[in-house]
Amino acid sequence: MPALPCVDSGIPGSPAIVFLHGVGGSGAMWAGHTEALSSFHCLAPDLPGFGRNRATPWVSLGNTAALVADLIRTRLPAGRGHVVGLSLGGAVAHTLLARHPEVLLRVIIDGAGVTPAWSSSLIAWGVAAISPFLHTRPVVNGIAQAFGLDEQAKSDLRAASPRSFRRAFSDANGARLSREEVAALCPTLLVAGEHEMKALRASNASLAALMPHAEARYAPGFGHGWLGRAPDLHRRMVEAWITGAALPSELVSETMPWKRPKVDRLLGR
Repeated sequence: MPALPCVDSGIPGSPAIVFLHGVGGSGAMWAGHTEALSSFHCLAPDLPGFGRNRATPWVSLGNTAALVADLIRTRLPAGRGHVVGLSLGGAVAHTLLARHPEVLLRVIIDGAGVTPAWSSSLIAWGVAAISPFLHTRPVVNGIAQAFGLDEQAKSDLRAASPRSFRRAFSDANGARLSREEVAALCPTLLVAGEHEMKALRASNASLAALMPHAEARYAPGFGHGWLGRAPDLHRRMVEAWITGAALPSELVSETMPWKRPKVDRLLGR
């Protein structure tokens, strides 16, 4: 299985955190987190199609999750680690919970749901329409403004494979709830910006109610990719969850679950 190129920092042998970037990004987007959390062993891989891995085609969420699980098994002495995933990285983390829970300790999933939204097909159409122009200034600047991307993230976006961008976005947007993930014992924090799509926040609340060791929170006043606008809060959240400390008081508990019959249908009950 091909190895994922990754930024490796901190203290090997210390508790390890694997950071999974969003679509169009790379492991470099986590530089502020890895610098602030230097007492941990931090790994920030470039997922297929992005960053230094852009020549490797994106295959599927399952394939990428298997690559991340292999990274954890081979690079971390204990063969287990904490995982923090944003957007696409969050969808990969959902898949890890469903298929490779044995490599996980504590997990944070930011801005990634597992129940379908009515607008999914419309969003997918929009991404397919802009992906051929992904490297153009108007598209890069538009995405950067929407998600609060810094110059490094904009550079990553310009270098990303348009085909992988389209396929990875479609896969992340199509992530689905599974019985295996609901049964996962890993403590999991499901978080979103307040202005995320309602279906995503409802997905977080519903999944947190079903999983044995999960919580759902949102960051008031922000939308998708809120770590770009509130990096200090995001880093404090990561450190608190990974160490088992109290979460930052700014984060609000989710109280808007979907109706249980719909979740039951998704699980095939």
